Amino acid sequence: MYLTKQYTSTEGLSNLINPGEFGFSKLHFGILNLSPHATFFDHSDDCEVVLIALGGQCTLLVGHNGNKANGILGKRADVFDGDACIAYIPHHTTFEIITNTDRIEIAICRTQSHSDSAAIILDAGEKVTDAKYQLRIRENDFSSEIAGEAICLYRFKDGTNSVTLQVVDSDKNVKRTDLHHNDILVIPENARARLISYENVCYQFMITHAIHYN
Repeated sequence: MYLTKQYTSTEGLSNLINPGEFGFSKLHFGILNLSPHATFFDHSDDCEVVLIALGGQCTLLVGHNGNKANGILGKRADVFDGDACIAYIPHHTTFEIITNTDRIEIAICRTQSHSDSAAIILDAGEKVTDAKYQLRIRENDFSSEIAGEAICLYRFKDGTNSVTLQVVDSDKNVKRTDLHHNDILVIPENARARLISYENVCYQFMITHAIHYN
């Protein structure tokens, strides 16, 4: 069974998908919204964490002891303004997000991991080269099949319109579904989806686990 849900922007962290929900075992997904001059502190625990700047800019302080990566995350005003800046954070590492004069919106993705990797802050358009990181992030890759476990977020530049997908669930049932602005598509294990059409200027954010990445 696949799932769709609507995201409503709220201040702070909105946890949207958790392991154990909707047939998921690997992925955790949330969106963080912070106002100017706000801070957010967290710990990766036994997971790798990926931060994707959807819009705005912040100072990111990662790690303690020997594994540190401090810098600026985010360069675009919103998801229609160029490529994302992304940060990869290994397990058992602290991270702090500090906004300056602008708001910041960040997608936060997690998956369980015990791999020892260096914390990385990537510039817009850069790709991670450390094969130990399991999470894969793709933006506006409309040609690829979406295969579980996968999470997609859709946005439209004018805030309206829709995208139509064909979804094959784990029981091989084929359905068409329409998604709108700030809708999330959740594809579990053994399900898949492909885009049929979309209207106007559409943005697609996709997170998958490396085992499903082609």
